[in-house]
Amino acid sequence: MALWKVFCKSGPSDVYRALSTRLGRERFWASSAEESDGVIAFALPDGRTDDSRIEQADPDRLYRVRHFGETLTFVLTATAGGTELTLDSTSDTAAEHVSLLLRLKASVDFGVDLRNHDEGRTAGYVDS
Repeated sequence: MALWKVFCKSGPSDVYRALSTRLGRERFWASSAEESDGVIAFALPDGRTDDSRIEQADPDRLYRVRHFGETLTFVLTATAGGTELTLDSTSDTAAEHVSLLLRLKASVDFGVDLRNHDEGRTAGYVDS
């Protein structure tokens, strides 16, 4: 297990919406992320795909998904001035998770997509 944290100036509802909606996920995480019957059909910029089951969704508090064989648990805590977001993962792929959290922060706090959107630059790039 591994834990990572990031502070977002955005409120919990904005952060939760980024995690729990197709449009939110497509703004920072996936090329496409359609959801049907509690399963997200992720297509990532590097060409990988996964049918990720939503294991728990507690609006503005917690979002847990089984993603590429690991469980990702996002815990949202409202604080003065924003949201403390903690990512608890069953694996230790630090670079991937840190990149994910920073892309989410850039998206919800600043409306910025940090991904490079270059199919030739995915493997080994933190901005894909």
